[in-house]
Amino acid sequence: MGISSFVDAASTWSSIPLAVAGFGVTIWQTIKAKKAAEMAQMSAQEATDRISRSSLLVLLPQLHRAEEQLERAVRDGSVELTISWLYTWRWQAGQVRGLLDESDPIQREMATSLQASISSATSAKEKLIANSSPDIVTATRTVRAAVGKVTGELGAMASSHGMQAGAP
Repeated sequence: MGISSFVDAASTWSSIPLAVAGFGVTIWQTIKAKKAAEMAQMSAQEATDRISRSSLLVLLPQLHRAEEQLERAVRDGSVELTISWLYTWRWQAGQVRGLLDESDPIQREMATSLQASISSATSAKEKLIANSSPDIVTATRTVRAAVGKVTGELGAMASSHGMQAGAP
């Protein structure tokens, strides 16, 4: 057995532990990368949830204001303002509805109430437009009841989301 055979055998046997160590490092790095990706995904979901809660907290007072202004427009007998505030309600209620998590039973119920108020607003608008001198109080009775139901439920929802706003 010559020196080249000895060197060849030594390099073959010494490369095996290095290859095993290389595979070990690769597996360890893969596990670390997977955990980092999972943490990034969780952080992204938490950020999305916080943005959604913050957006809801901004929109909820706007819904109260839209209800107040709709009532004022009806009281003043202004068809144009009533229609304008019905549009505003539909827009803002639709935004709130889009931010709700319908897997949560309370939020699903709120989404149903919001959808009913949006449909009622559309119907009231059509009644107001269809008649040259509509009875605003009668034409908006259903939508005002639906809007009142939604805003009545908003207090509890705002409290719930307000307490969660700082939560991780």
